[in-house]
Amino acid sequence: MKAQRLFPTSILLSASSVLFAVSIYSSKSTFLRISSLLLALAFLFLNKIWELFLKTKTGKKFGLMLYLNDLKKNSKSINQSQLFLAKYLMDLKINENEDELTSFTDVKDHLNQAWPFMIPVKNTREKLVTAKGIQAKCISSYSYLDLCRDERVQEEAIKAARAYSTGNHGPRMLCGNLEILENLEVRISSFFKKESALVFSSGYLACMSAIAGVARKGDLLLMDKLCHASLKAGSKLSGVPAVYFKHNDFKDAEEKIIANKSKNGRLIMVIEGVYSMDGDIGDLPVARKLCDKYNGFLILDEAHSLGAIGKTGRGAEEYYNYVATADVICGSFTKSIASVGGYITCSKELRNFYTFYGAGVVFSAPLSAYHAGAADKSFEIIDKEPERVFKLQENAKYLRDKFIENGFNIGDSVTCILPVIFRDTIKCLKMHELLLNKGIFTSLVMAPACAVTAPRFRITCTSAMSKEELDEIVEAFIFARDSVPDCEKVKEILEFF
Repeated sequence: MKAQRLFPTSILLSASSVLFAVSIYSSKSTFLRISSLLLALAFLFLNKIWELFLKTKTGKKFGLMLYLNDLKKNSKSINQSQLFLAKYLMDLKINENEDELTSFTDVKDHLNQAWPFMIPVKNTREKLVTAKGIQAKCISSYSYLDLCRDERVQEEAIKAARAYSTGNHGPRMLCGNLEILENLEVRISSFFKKESALVFSSGYLACMSAIAGVARKGDLLLMDKLCHASLKAGSKLSGVPAVYFKHNDFKDAEEKIIANKSKNGRLIMVIEGVYSMDGDIGDLPVARKLCDKYNGFLILDEAHSLGAIGKTGRGAEEYYNYVATADVICGSFTKSIASVGGYITCSKELRNFYTFYGAGVVFSAPLSAYHAGAADKSFEIIDKEPERVFKLQENAKYLRDKFIENGFNIGDSVTCILPVIFRDTIKCLKMHELLLNKGIFTSLVMAPACAVTAPRFRITCTSAMSKEELDEIVEAFIFARDSVPDCEKVKEILEFF
């Protein structure tokens, strides 16, 4: 694939040349010969003008646009389109009919030690983790309340593990409905002020099942554009295609309802409490009003809002002072709860329905006793120590203000999740490596997890961080930003956006 193309009239140029050649040998018409010659010369002139145009600033942009369009046409998926773009930026050869595995491997091998994903990490119970053999401060931990290093949580997990057998006792529906799981469900429903709850072996399965268990043919499944992949998977499993509205834009959501709602199906709306890549909060009261207006059913994913927002960490409903509630709350234990697993909490009748129609609990092994014990203790600590939530929110505001003061783009974040957004993926890759070498270990997020023009570092502060540590984070980012130059190729591409 070449970045510059011949002017499309080159096809006509060739045709006119053939016509002229034929006329010489087979036609007695001087007029036809002269016309063919003039036509050929005209198109030759146009091609020369086109070549000169491609050397101008505007022409180079146009040629690049054509080339990028070629990359998109030749890719076999959205992911490969992004890999092709990465190869172009890294000056890597793109072969005809290249498969996606080759594209991925070429990019990963080229970056080598600078590859920012699946980094080996150990010593996670220590203040400094070890990443790639480097002692570093982790500033992207999901453990917002620092309970993953709390000895009480660890000991309760070990105690629970000793009380039950290892492995899978049996499918929960048939012979594995452990008492420790039912006790945890009572804890969860009480925490969220709901009637009942159901736990799963992963948050992904819980959120997926929250949708797949209830969505049926004819329903309008209306989801925020930035909903998590697990929620989108629920749509695919249910066989009900999701309709997406613009992020947090409920005027657009209502327009989608009016345009798509059938007479027989019901409205199922899905939003999140805190959006994991942006750190902003879903507008629960407005979503509830729309659901009430159109007789809808509201599902709320609280994976990142549990422990992070609300006066005592009870998520979006508490954040909005319970003026609005969801019909179903789903989420994960892998964030503030410092465990593994997931949950759904709702009415008693609906919970019982999910035990039979929630694929993630029916066709998957149950949550382990170890992780149930850890989760139960974390909920207890959040209940008894609300000061952790206050400290987290105080730290988050301080860090957000510091980043803004120093000219960083953190989007619309109002929580402990801070996306430090750039437009240059190549710059971000180099910054990531530089930060790690300086003892700062953070998450780099690129497309498809976010827009290709908005790569970001996903920073999370915790309740355990001091003001000095928060200052060090900002100072490290200032140093990295100023030390790494912008990529010229990226700058050219960004002029299209």
